[in-house]
Amino acid sequence: SNNLDVMDQVPPSALATYKNDLGDRAIDSPQGAIQNIGFPLYQPDWAGPEKAKVRQGLSMAIDRATITKTVLQGSRAPASAWVAEGVEGYKQGNCGNFCNFDPAQAKQLITEGGGVPGNKLTITYNADGGHKEWVDAVCNSIRQNTGVDCVGDPKVDFKTARAAITGHTVTGAFRTGWVQDYPLNANFLADVYRTGAASNDFGYSSPEFDKLATQADQADSIQASATGYQQAEAVLQQDMPAIPLWYYRTNSGYSTNVQNVVFDSFGNPAWTQVEVKG
Repeated sequence: SNNLDVMDQVPPSALATYKNDLGDRAIDSPQGAIQNIGFPLYQPDWAGPEKAKVRQGLSMAIDRATITKTVLQGSRAPASAWVAEGVEGYKQGNCGNFCNFDPAQAKQLITEGGGVPGNKLTITYNADGGHKEWVDAVCNSIRQNTGVDCVGDPKVDFKTARAAITGHTVTGAFRTGWVQDYPLNANFLADVYRTGAASNDFGYSSPEFDKLATQADQADSIQASATGYQQAEAVLQQDMPAIPLWYYRTNSGYSTNVQNVVFDSFGNPAWTQVEVKG
């Protein structure tokens, strides 16, 4: 209705219709944020090297394309790597085949890895963040495609969920994610998967990953560092400490009064570029 010139994010109620309503004034651009499911590798049930196959299989049992299109109404894009789309050093497909939906392969990998402990998977998440719908959808996908019993484990709020995760009282999977501090793949990798990193909630430790990350840190240019971190990221395929689910998108729009509206990878409008139409 042209009452607002630039909108930060369209409300969920408008996600299904805003592109038709706004036409070429609709914005759908990558944002430097990713949603994952992490695993407590510090728990004996998940610590064995063979359990990497189980995690790979669970990843292949998740129909990301359908969930992002229906439950999330196109506000997310299926992930194929641990680094968000639109970030310097993002490499599509760095998850290998393990982010592809393949129920037959999913079952096979889970069996080869000795199965999910007790054939039941819980996914801990904070109930105050609008996550119930997608957690339920992920669990339905896993249940229908592998026969593994999967249920959400809602904690009352973000603080309570984080306390369970950082206190290492979680026995199953948990919702995790990352929003960039700066738009470089190193931020999504070193700060999350390096041994002892502040945001390494998994207890994950890979000498190979650490070695490649250190080499990338010592590179003589940002581009060389980004390439080095792509090699480190590829190691995560082998161990699957976390399952990448989807990347966040900036879904926005603007009025007929302005032009040249673009958003950066933090999801913010580049206000200095916005022009009022004459």
